[in-house]
Amino acid sequence: MRSLWTLLVLALSAEAIRTTGCPLLGPAFPAPIALSADPIFSREAEELTSKLNEAIEDGSLPAISFAVQVFSSEEDHSAFGFYHTDDPVKLGSVGVREVDEDTMFRIGSISKLWTMFLFMTLEGTRYFHEPVSKYVPELRMEYSPAQEKDKINYLQWSDVTIGELASHQAGLARDCMMIIPPTTRVGDVKKKLNLILDAFGDLGFKSDLLQSMGFPSLPKNEQLTCGSEYPCDRKDPLTPTSQTPIYSNAGYQILGYVLESIGKADYEDILMDRLIKPLNLTQSCLKIPDPSLAVIPYNESFSWFGYDIGGEAPAGGIFSSANDMATFGRAVLSSTLVDPAVTRRWLKPVAHTSSLQHSVGAPWEIYTFLTPRRVDLYTKAGDIGLYSSSIDLSPDHNAGFTVLVAGGNSHAMTSTIGEIVADIVLPALDEVARSQALERFGGTYALTSGSSNSSITITADDEAGLVVSVWTSNSVDMIESLMALQGVTDRSAISIRLQPSGLATPGRISFLAVIYTIDAPEDAGPIVGSCFSWILLDSLVYGNVGLPEFEFALNHDGHATSLSPRALRVTLPRV
Repeated sequence: MRSLWTLLVLALSAEAIRTTGCPLLGPAFPAPIALSADPIFSREAEELTSKLNEAIEDGSLPAISFAVQVFSSEEDHSAFGFYHTDDPVKLGSVGVREVDEDTMFRIGSISKLWTMFLFMTLEGTRYFHEPVSKYVPELRMEYSPAQEKDKINYLQWSDVTIGELASHQAGLARDCMMIIPPTTRVGDVKKKLNLILDAFGDLGFKSDLLQSMGFPSLPKNEQLTCGSEYPCDRKDPLTPTSQTPIYSNAGYQILGYVLESIGKADYEDILMDRLIKPLNLTQSCLKIPDPSLAVIPYNESFSWFGYDIGGEAPAGGIFSSANDMATFGRAVLSSTLVDPAVTRRWLKPVAHTSSLQHSVGAPWEIYTFLTPRRVDLYTKAGDIGLYSSSIDLSPDHNAGFTVLVAGGNSHAMTSTIGEIVADIVLPALDEVARSQALERFGGTYALTSGSSNSSITITADDEAGLVVSVWTSNSVDMIESLMALQGVTDRSAISIRLQPSGLATPGRISFLAVIYTIDAPEDAGPIVGSCFSWILLDSLVYGNVGLPEFEFALNHDGHATSLSPRALRVTLPRV
């Protein structure tokens, strides 16, 4: 089958061939190290500081306090920090007067990510295909035969898996309950409506208010009696399982119960024992913390700082700081408390959305950036009251950033700040990684003793991966040999680019060579225009070893001392 694909690709016209464009998905270079000390990153950090200050001054980020950190799993401190305090907070009567790296914020739905991290510490993804009712037997409802056939009005819990809850594919409603704090007092109708909508609650609580907006009055037997003292019991699904992602806080409330069943302890105890204490997260908690440690716009009730969300705590109840969020991010990237194989399975898309640049994981919100190359950012956002936050991880770079915001229009402000940071930091991370890779691996590797005359020269350009610009084996030009094997006559149509495979052992690191890349015309459709690198990568094999397999030997500083194109059974010392 592999040779069939080779023939298919080679059948494309010569005009369609370019040497840029089809790297393997994943890191283009080894992840950068010592990020905070790198001059390239320092230059871009200054640019980021300037952009954030400019956005504050021109009113793009009004009426908010916020904290930003950029971090790498290769360092135990953040590579960049920026903190801003809104004037009313500086003069306020409650909370901190100056936001810094240890200031506590509500992180809202980022709590879902912490909940799933707790699952990962308990062997994680092994539970994803199990029915949720196995661990929460209360969900096993006794339906009548008629109800069992009614797929519209009765959720079939026997079909719902833990993985579907984790990736918002259980068909559940967004929330089962919502309590509007009795101390909240907002003046006009529009603000009241916004508060209800922001709370993801049932508009039936304000049916008298909404009748003037076209909503009918509720019959007496449908007026809400639940929600203030006990949850509303909503049985009807929105879709079948695995039909489409539909965001659900209720699903993560149930996942909290699953976690308690598996961990044999209360959610808060599991959170403390398996995450907060091991990572020494001194500014993170589930219970409402001392207000003097947090940023609180206006007051505790209006900001929702003091609001206890009860059973939905696993979905949105955690408080944290920029420093602790960065520590959490580093722990995810470096598999500090989790087996690396589990982390790799977890950091993957589970479902698409209707946006080509937005996928869904468990519970990752995955955004694809196409500049300077494809980079998938694994993120989670959170909103509650006047707080909004995000954490954004780039597994390609073992790095990420976090944004914590308190104030008006906080969700939009978090998105704006996140775009500013990503637009500067992602290209900077690639540039740093390329520069460091060229220093560690670039140059000529040669063996000219005896009858052997073999050499490889490694360079880099603006595209993904290290470039094999010269390759000679036993005095023969290997690039021309590969052209002959592939039926290519135009030397500019062949490219050999090395990307890290992810396999390494002390003193050695493996790379894979995308030996022959073909791009389709810019106006090609998704079938002709797709990258075939992942299909064709190992199509050339010699003596049961693939031609793409390259291995570097490293010294104690991580710099290459020799290079082995494994299929050719030779080791070339670095000149």
